[in-house]
Parts: sequence; structure tokens; C-alpha cells
Amino acid sequence: MLAITACGERSFSCYLFQSVVFVALLSSYTLGPGETLGTAEVAVIALATWVVSVLLADLLRQAGVRGPAEVLLRRLTYRTAAR
Repeated sequence: MLAITACGERSFSCYLFQSVVFVALLSSYTLGPGETLGTAEVAVIALATWVVSVLLADLLRQAGVRGPAEVLLRRLTYRTAAR
């Protein structure tokens, strides 16, 4: 359960990771197998990608590190607000 919570706390990073994987694996202008895969195969890719993102988020939680996208967003937000 802590791993899923870690994914929620790093949801922006997980979302971006999943988006990059889906574009890389499924788009016709990248690797392109998305055009030939069926619904079941795409669902397996989606589930595997989600599991990997949860595991990565949990590793970051165990290391006590925020997600990279959250860190960048926080830096950009607070730097802009301070001006």
C-alpha cells in the first residue's frame, strides 16, 4: 500500500513517465507496434508500465526523494512567486 501512496505523492512524475513510455512504444512515428497490437496487448503494456511507475515511485520514497517533475515544478513555481 505504501508503494501506491508513493506513486500518488509523485503523480506528476509517474504521469510523465507513463506518457513517455506510451508514446515511445505505441506511436506510429516512434517504435510503432501500437498499430499492430490488439487491445489485450496494449492493456498488458499499460499495466506493466503502471507497475514499473509504482515500483520507481516506491524506490524514490525509500530514498526519501521527491519525484523529479514535482521538484522541477516546485522550483519553477516558487522562483516565479518570489519575484
